[in-house]
Amino acid sequence: MTAHFAPQTCATQGRSHAAVAGNIHWPVNLSERMTPRQLEIMLMLAEGKVNKQIAYELDVSTATVKVHIRNAITRLGAKNRMNAVAIVAANSVVFQNSVACAA
Repeated sequence: MTAHFAPQTCATQGRSHAAVAGNIHWPVNLSERMTPRQLEIMLMLAEGKVNKQIAYELDVSTATVKVHIRNAITRLGAKNRMNAVAIVAANSVVFQNSVACAA
């Protein structure tokens, strides 16, 4: 199954922020919600990497990766790992579009 994200266009950026998960509103400033390491790991998950790959590439244990993922899920207010990855992936697209629109 493939997830498809509709990127936010420049015309719709000024609209009110809708709730994404719990009390989190769209778009989410990921750098304010998570530590840099948690964000790095969540972006690697969004790329499709598994815990073992991430642990190998970052030279940490898989238990450490799992702790970072669990803490990121909590900080994002996500329901589960998949929801957290979707929030990170969607907000990465929004950030890229907002930078492109500002130029």
